[in-house]
Amino acid sequence: MQSMVAPARRAPNVVALLDGTRAATTARLRQLLDADIADGDGSVYALVAYHLGWRDEAGASCSAAAGKMLRPALLLTVASGYGDEAAALDASCAVELLHAFSLVHDDIEDGDRERHHRPTVWALHGVPLAINAGDSLFALAQRTLVDAAATLPMPRAMAALRMFTDACLRMIEGQHADLAMEHDAGASRDDYVRMTAGKTGALLGASLALGAIFGGAAEADVERLRRAGLDLGIAFQAVDDSLAVWGDAGRTGKAVGNDAARGKQSLPAIIGAELGAAAAADAVREGVRSLAADHASRALGAVGETALAEEAIVRIEALAAFILEREA
Repeated sequence: MQSMVAPARRAPNVVALLDGTRAATTARLRQLLDADIADGDGSVYALVAYHLGWRDEAGASCSAAAGKMLRPALLLTVASGYGDEAAALDASCAVELLHAFSLVHDDIEDGDRERHHRPTVWALHGVPLAINAGDSLFALAQRTLVDAAATLPMPRAMAALRMFTDACLRMIEGQHADLAMEHDAGASRDDYVRMTAGKTGALLGASLALGAIFGGAAEADVERLRRAGLDLGIAFQAVDDSLAVWGDAGRTGKAVGNDAARGKQSLPAIIGAELGAAAAADAVREGVRSLAADHASRALGAVGETALAEEAIVRIEALAAFILEREA
């Protein structure tokens, strides 16, 4: 008799998935920005190239660490689950450029002097030039998405542009809330969730939603995936906050303890305040882990309600596991 038990789904190799995304997205980014960067010596584009890992501190060409490329990976995975992911490659470049813009400004606002084991743009060139470099990355992201959307039918193009712009606004609103909360000893978990849904979740949500738009998904699936991205973003930020307290700077590429030194109301600080001064570190870490796991589970539940191809769902599940388990 034939077995009625479904075969176990084989989880993809997440490292290979992210490496493949990084290679494809970086190669296309270099094509898209080649004319800008080529004539960039002494200009703002030299700083853009440095932040993207394409130049070293002396301005020489290099291939430095370029981050995880999680947002492009999510976008391309969703696009592949509805259609051809190649059609969404430029959109993946746009979200990575928008993420890069946010990091340049975030480093300034947080006073972080190191990222990916290299000096941040502001630490190397000063705040005014770093702000200008971040603004340039924002404009490049917008230009890239406009050109990518031009390949879509008009209703989908307009939906993509609105999704991208709204995500940028929500991200900036979230960053504002994060800075405003820094010395608010009364900040709650609900405050934190609202803030991180914007600061981190908005762009992850847009990444999933843009993959659906470029892949040809129905509007209901676009919205489900956007909401799933918000929850994945909350989970991601919770883990990020944990690494800022208990992580290994040698692996994260960022200093550990900066959040606490500034009195930042990160998730460990909020949970620690809830549990009381005598709370053990393990109890605080478990509270952070639990919140991250809950939101990742909600995200996967929403993804499971869409018409995504099974292979794409499995890849998103693997990426969600990576978010929860990462050490950098």
